[in-house]
Amino acid sequence: MTKNNVTPISSDLNKGTITLEGVLQALQTWRKNKSPTSRTIPSEIWEHIFILIEQGSMSRSKILKAAGISIQQLKRAEAERTQVASSPTNATEPEEQLDFCEVTQHALAYKPAKAFTTTTSVVELYRPDGMLMKIHICTDRFEELLRAFFKG
Repeated sequence: MTKNNVTPISSDLNKGTITLEGVLQALQTWRKNKSPTSRTIPSEIWEHIFILIEQGSMSRSKILKAAGISIQQLKRAEAERTQVASSPTNATEPEEQLDFCEVTQHALAYKPAKAFTTTTSVVELYRPDGMLMKIHICTDRFEELLRAFFKG
């Protein structure tokens, strides 16, 4: 896993002889030259720190203290290391698969909205006692209204 903030480690580390002094020198060079946005230690330096720890010639706490690295930083780097190791070896990300589905358009069932009739009737009714009723009506049930009026 390569990052933009990788600082080349001195040639004695790349030849296979990894020493604490070489790792400390690489850390010091990285810290001196790092940009403000690169806040994580490069993976190449972390690998050398892990090799030093696995060699067992020096305790982990001494290595971390000399390097100025906290145990939390080490645990995060170990978790990232195992995550990278368990990921597929192909460095390129697989292209995202797109699933297509066919969309068909069905006509909606046509149901006309129920509405009042558009024919309006104006009815004026007079009773013998002089009462007048004027009705503006838009319904087909006119006879029901007449019966109700004359019963009352």
